[in-house]
Amino acid sequence: MSEMVAENSVKENKLGVMPIPKLLAKMSLPAIFSMLIMSMYNIVDSLFIAKSSIYALGALNLAFPLQQIMLAFALGVGVGTSTIVARRLGEKNKNQADKLAQNGLKIAIVTTVLFMILGSFLPNLFMKIFTQDKTIITMGTQYLTICMVCCFGMMIEILVSKILQATGNMIIPMLSQLLGAVINIIFDPIFIFVCDLGIIGAGIATVMGQIISMIFVLVLASKRRHVIDLMFKIKHPKDILISLKCFKEIVRIGLPVLIMNAVTGIIVIIMNKIIGGYSSQATNALGVYFKLQSFVFMPVFGLNQGALPIMSFNFGANQEKRYRQTFLLSLAVSLVIMVIGVLIFQLCPEWLISLFENSSSETQIAEYNELVAVGTVTLRVISWSFLFAAVNIIVTTGYQSIGYGVTSLIMSLLRQVIFILPLAILFGKFWGLDILWWSYPISDILVMVIFTPYYFFAYKKAFAKRIKNNQQSSEEIANQNSEVIQENVEKQIVDQGEYALPVASTMDNEGEE
Repeated sequence: MSEMVAENSVKENKLGVMPIPKLLAKMSLPAIFSMLIMSMYNIVDSLFIAKSSIYALGALNLAFPLQQIMLAFALGVGVGTSTIVARRLGEKNKNQADKLAQNGLKIAIVTTVLFMILGSFLPNLFMKIFTQDKTIITMGTQYLTICMVCCFGMMIEILVSKILQATGNMIIPMLSQLLGAVINIIFDPIFIFVCDLGIIGAGIATVMGQIISMIFVLVLASKRRHVIDLMFKIKHPKDILISLKCFKEIVRIGLPVLIMNAVTGIIVIIMNKIIGGYSSQATNALGVYFKLQSFVFMPVFGLNQGALPIMSFNFGANQEKRYRQTFLLSLAVSLVIMVIGVLIFQLCPEWLISLFENSSSETQIAEYNELVAVGTVTLRVISWSFLFAAVNIIVTTGYQSIGYGVTSLIMSLLRQVIFILPLAILFGKFWGLDILWWSYPISDILVMVIFTPYYFFAYKKAFAKRIKNNQQSSEEIANQNSEVIQENVEKQIVDQGEYALPVASTMDNEGEE
């Protein structure tokens, strides 16, 4: 038993005592690698499918927003749960951390069931919103149906991986992502070309990778129950229910993450409707951009996965210096990653687009040439937003770590909806498609200017409030101890008095005699 307690103490203390640069590297590098692998899920299907049919590529690009919305729910539940779990571990409250993790798993299961039900009818309706081409509608419906009905692999795997990251374990989630990506890469060409299943094969390969990842991470997590116990016991029907208190805590932190990721999909849906009239390849150009930009953004999100547990833990432990150091180092690394991304997108847009080339016929060649013409401008213009998004993403993480979920939510909505849509419509109407893409970087600039200065005020205020509450708690404990001591002293005096009074009375009587 003592060995178990000692091991658990080491696991928790790492987030509070290890030097920040070393700790951030140890926590983030596996997550960055995992997120890069996750990017493979976004692009591998498209790379193979593009070689088979331009229609299939179009179907995947139109299906992407709905896949992004499913991913958003998985990340929202996962990040919301893991953030609170990390905070409870920082407060040395493992029992509450276990309870939150178990309720997070219940929420993930309910979310999975909802998407599986939607997968039986929604894909066909969704595809008909954007196109009347029966071939594209059929292909997109087939792919989305497979991904939604079998989404349990993705939902559960992400939830469990995020919880493990909250405990400081980044290796198992990394291996889980790697395993899933390798399975997807191996089976994509087999199912698409060898089995001649086309887009159906791409869907099967994708969900197979997700399901195998889920099994892998669940098995290893079950062997680490001394760190965090995910396996809830059902001794009474009420044990199946989700705790309302835990649900509110998880949603308060996870909702901004959910919305931030879901809005990406929603905006692509709306933008596809806006830009569809400018060029036949505009939607494909935007789809290609989102597939490629994930290789830039995913490392930053991986950095966040490493930074968020550290910041949450040290906020819970009232270690402001370590908290601030983690934030600033994360910001610096994020900017370096984004600068590299900007350079690649500015200097090599044609080469990036050539990854999706299809020259199997004259029609395919003509459509590809138009895609290059439109896509080159798209990649170069939108990529300028990387620099400002680097700041916004880290600041959003900062807000989440101190419990400012609503502020983080507002930040995401302004950046991806409230600013970008009016700007896109306005720029497109007056200056055309090439200028329309500038709505992306301008939106990020506006959000950065508004929210970054306020964050530094907010986190200092949050730490000051915690310190004040701790001082009050200490004073209350001291007062209680003082009252107990006083009561003991008074009781002792009374007890002594009960024994002393008869003696005094006897002495007085003797004096009178």
